[in-house]
Amino acid sequence: MLLVFAGTLHAAVYKHVNEKGEVVYSDTPAPGAEKLDLPELPTYTPPPVPLIRAQDVPVESDIYRTFDVVKPLNNSTIRNNLGVIELQLRIDPALKVREKHRIQFYLDNERYGPLVDKTAIMMSNIERGEHTLSASVFDGDGNVVAASNSVTVFVKRESVLHKKDRFVPPPADPDNPPPETPVNPGNREFNPNIRTENPNIRTPNPNIISPPPTATPLPSAR
Repeated sequence: MLLVFAGTLHAAVYKHVNEKGEVVYSDTPAPGAEKLDLPELPTYTPPPVPLIRAQDVPVESDIYRTFDVVKPLNNSTIRNNLGVIELQLRIDPALKVREKHRIQFYLDNERYGPLVDKTAIMMSNIERGEHTLSASVFDGDGNVVAASNSVTVFVKRESVLHKKDRFVPPPADPDNPPPETPVNPGNREFNPNIRTENPNIRTPNPNIISPPPTATPLPSAR
């Protein structure tokens, strides 16, 4: 049996037998085709999923008097080749962790990481360019009870295309080693900068204080 499906769910369906004796279902009527009355298929429309985004305007909270971004500053430039941004919040009173309050951080109005109970995080590998940072406080039921201000930062990362040429020494050739630099220790016997107590070296050792010469007594006159 050959089945042919086309059209939408509400299109008419026709049934006929072709030259090979096969039953064919189609939305196009053929000579001698029979129109089928099909029951309307039930459809399911899922409820819309709320998209949790950063608030465009800070939410005035009756629970937290202060909740804002203190670092980085708005319109600041961050120069970091690893794309690291340290984001710090100020909240007063302290986050009500026992009441299951959690903080959600946002990068460019999209969630960054899971809900946490800390007021500072390190964002890493952020692409160069302009970005917005913000945060919100959620209660145990998933409701936003406070939202911070949004700050704009500009990330600067060094491009490999703009790196200055750096001297890289060529690899060592085992067949042609570089000539050794001759080391001339100098004549230790006459080098005044070398202190030694070797009796075979005639240079006096400045660290040894020689006793003054003993005066030879004169013969007494008789």
